Amino acid sequence: MLSRRSFGITIGASLVLGAGGIAALAAAFTAAGPLGTTTVQTSFGQARISRAERQARLASGAAAGGGHSGHQSTVDGTRQPVNMTFGDHLLLQLEVFNESDEDQMFSPGLLRIQGNSQPWLVVNRWNDLTPGLMAPGTQVRANISFLVPSDATAFTALFDDIANPGGKPVELPLPAVNWRPGFLEEAHV
Repeated sequence: MLSRRSFGITIGASLVLGAGGIAALAAAFTAAGPLGTTTVQTSFGQARISRAERQARLASGAAAGGGHSGHQSTVDGTRQPVNMTFGDHLLLQLEVFNESDEDQMFSPGLLRIQGNSQPWLVVNRWNDLTPGLMAPGTQVRANISFLVPSDATAFTALFDDIANPGGKPVELPLPAVNWRPGFLEEAHV
């Protein structure tokens, strides 16, 4: 049995290592430069997802052997984390342009993802940009990560245009999603 201290150290180390891995992946992702995709009009300017990469969270031998409560331990040959969260990681690069004459509120949490294998929207797990105001004529670029189901084969990205309070979320086309070989979180459970 783990003591509280040991448990806290284990959880803390897992969180730090997981965040460090995502940050390193985002740095490499940004350094490669944008591939470009469709730019969509918003009520205050434009938005687009310029890059997309997907990666398994765990190596094939890193997850638990058995499923629980009706969940499978593998989905299409991909191992699932012991805590039964989604088994893949999707990293998107969102670019937002404020073409209005006023400051606009922006948060990476305005972007949500829906995979074709589940009916609900997924909020981000991590991003590299602090929410705040975008000055007129400025652009922000945020790397945003999501945990997604391993069995999803297509995704829809929805951007909440909060400057247009009566409007529906804006659907942003995704570029081709590149599969990054390897795995993101070797020790994460």
